[in-house]
Amino acid sequence: MRLATPSGFPTEVFLLDKPDRELLPEGPWTLVGDQRLRGAWALAGMPEPAHALWVAVPEEEKKLRTVIPWLEHWAGVPLHREATVVALGGGVLTDLTGLAAALYLRGVAWQAWPTTLLAMADAALGGKTGADLAAGKNLVGAFHPPRRLVACTDLLTSLPERQVENGRWELVKTALIQGELAWAVEMLQEGPVKVPWVERSLAFKAGVVHRDPKESGERRLLNLGHTLGHALEAASGYQLLHGEAVGLGLLAACLLAEEQGLKPFPASFLEPLARRLAPFAPQVAPWRDCLPLLARDKKAQRAQGSTAEAPLTEIQCILPRPGEPAVQRALPPQAWESPHAKLLALLHQETARA
Repeated sequence: MRLATPSGFPTEVFLLDKPDRELLPEGPWTLVGDQRLRGAWALAGMPEPAHALWVAVPEEEKKLRTVIPWLEHWAGVPLHREATVVALGGGVLTDLTGLAAALYLRGVAWQAWPTTLLAMADAALGGKTGADLAAGKNLVGAFHPPRRLVACTDLLTSLPERQVENGRWELVKTALIQGELAWAVEMLQEGPVKVPWVERSLAFKAGVVHRDPKESGERRLLNLGHTLGHALEAASGYQLLHGEAVGLGLLAACLLAEEQGLKPFPASFLEPLARRLAPFAPQVAPWRDCLPLLARDKKAQRAQGSTAEAPLTEIQCILPRPGEPAVQRALPPQAWESPHAKLLALLHQETARA
């Protein structure tokens, strides 16, 4: 099924049960794939190009050094400008392959075939590619949208349960950006993730990206949960998966919004949200470890009235509201200290109840 996207949108989006070889590039192409999926790819009757790269890319290897051997490999083939690169894997592999495609010959075409719920719901669509630096996550990258996104839900069946749950949080994020509390509550219930949720999330993101392709305004809303979430993820030494950290960041953002005078979220939402997140309490780093990472967030900016001698940092924070769209507000990193403490208190409270 091809999903409807805005007129002129640079990416064709397909949501299928099984991989379809007809959606692979028509001309010359190569592949960068998660090595764990090689057997499933072959079993689905999908072709493997002669110069495919089957790799393992854990979160901690989302670095520039990872893509340099890929670029050298393509140059040695050689891969020409008219070729297309297919990325088969999760969010980290998708981000890095898109970045490599943007760098090689100053940009070659690529397709995203996301194989995790996290990548299907978020990372593979929108053209944001990237890698991490020691100072923080996604501090280097390029806007380079894929020509085609093909999400095959059958590939999710081989994922561990934790990986499936990891992607659920990006779907909950999409609901909270729109203020759709009933949808968010539905997704917090026990039971499998539903394909219509993914379809709905992709359609929403496509609209936002089309209106703001370079993240200068509305697209920043897609960072909901990511401000403190990225800091928690890095400070945990990546014991937290990205989606898990975003989930924690969503709860903290709800708490921060109330502190900023916005309409509070009801306990009927906050408690089940905290209950699902409670198992991650041991991986939540102390505030002192999070603050330096927040100050180096890619959305940080110099506050008005600051000087070179005494710079003050603000971060564009996304604050959710029940029943209304989320809003943006520039706040200092220290604004997250109290929500961080309340987050931990809620998690421990739910752990004690269990």
